[in-house]
Amino acid sequence: MALFVPHLRRRALQASCFSSSPLLSTACLSTLRGGSGATTASRFGGSSTEVASVLSTQFSVRNGSAVQGRLQLQLPLPGLLGLTQIQVNDETQTVEKLLETLKKTDSTLKSVDITTTNGTKLARTVQLSELTVMEFVLRLNHVNILIQNDNAKEDPREIGENAAFASVKAQIETDSRPVLPLDEYYRICLNAGAEEPVANKWLRELQRRNLVAHFDRSTSAELKNAIILRPHGTESLARLHSALDSELSTVKQDRKVHEARLEELQSELKKLVAIDAETRKAAQTLPNVQKWVALTGLTSFYGSLMYLVWDVYSWDIMEPITYFIGFTAVLGNSFYHTITKKDATYTNIWQKKYLARLTKLQEERKFNPAKIPALQASIAQIERDVTMLAHWEEGKKPSATAL
Repeated sequence: MALFVPHLRRRALQASCFSSSPLLSTACLSTLRGGSGATTASRFGGSSTEVASVLSTQFSVRNGSAVQGRLQLQLPLPGLLGLTQIQVNDETQTVEKLLETLKKTDSTLKSVDITTTNGTKLARTVQLSELTVMEFVLRLNHVNILIQNDNAKEDPREIGENAAFASVKAQIETDSRPVLPLDEYYRICLNAGAEEPVANKWLRELQRRNLVAHFDRSTSAELKNAIILRPHGTESLARLHSALDSELSTVKQDRKVHEARLEELQSELKKLVAIDAETRKAAQTLPNVQKWVALTGLTSFYGSLMYLVWDVYSWDIMEPITYFIGFTAVLGNSFYHTITKKDATYTNIWQKKYLARLTKLQEERKFNPAKIPALQASIAQIERDVTMLAHWEEGKKPSATAL
């Protein structure tokens, strides 16, 4: 009678396989063809490497729920015959809750894990709303079952990165230490499959979520090589303030150096402004003299012509003379600018003479006017730096709300 027990168990398993989801029929057939020993292995208690390998590549279960955040699975559990329905309808439930449900349903399960398709173990804090947008692997003892979701994203790299980030985030949240060394954080990310550039991106995201604080641009090696966990906590703030004490002493020294440099630049700027004002005033002298000389000459020449017209000669005699004088001046000016190839238009003769004289005086005094705006920009930058350093020195350290 005992010889028929394996046969009856095979018949029962065969009936359950063909009466359930057709996605499992291929795996069940391969399990049944292995005889009683294969049946035992297919029930997750055996040690046959070949059968376990077949199951890991052929078991595929589709989530029966089309709603994101819900699971409805038909699973072959090792302690139960046929397929067992596992259903979770709360999208806020976590992976830990799903694993507890599986262990409660089948007490013979020794090991239950959920990983991504590339083998990255998912954190137990990952919610079903995140789990149901990806394909994942359910590991029951030594057998892997691929769980397919209709809502799975198309990019597997994005899925794997999100899952790995969730795993790192969960590990950091459960760490009880106030400070995590930066090298250890990189090692955690590397174990999750993330290189340093991705780890830095995750670190910025963790800071954005106010889970950690990292001063990557600090001059203090202690702050630069440490990640402060739970920056809102009292212990973390105390550790941060302790580390900032040495930082603030450096800030004070930097402020004094900047203030000394600021005084030097302001003194230099004052001298340059004085030289510039003196040079501009001196450059105005020659154009003013030339202007009055030209005005006096024109007035005298015009007065002489008037005297000749009204007192010496008549207008009939002086008219052709004045005509030839004006026409000769125009021709002479035209020939001059044609031969010298100089600009013949003078919108402001005084301004032209002034700029020429100013340039000559600046060269004689070896004065560069471009230094003034550059010096003003440097002074403005140093003033901003001094203000910021003084703000830090006054004791306005990062508070819980600032972090």
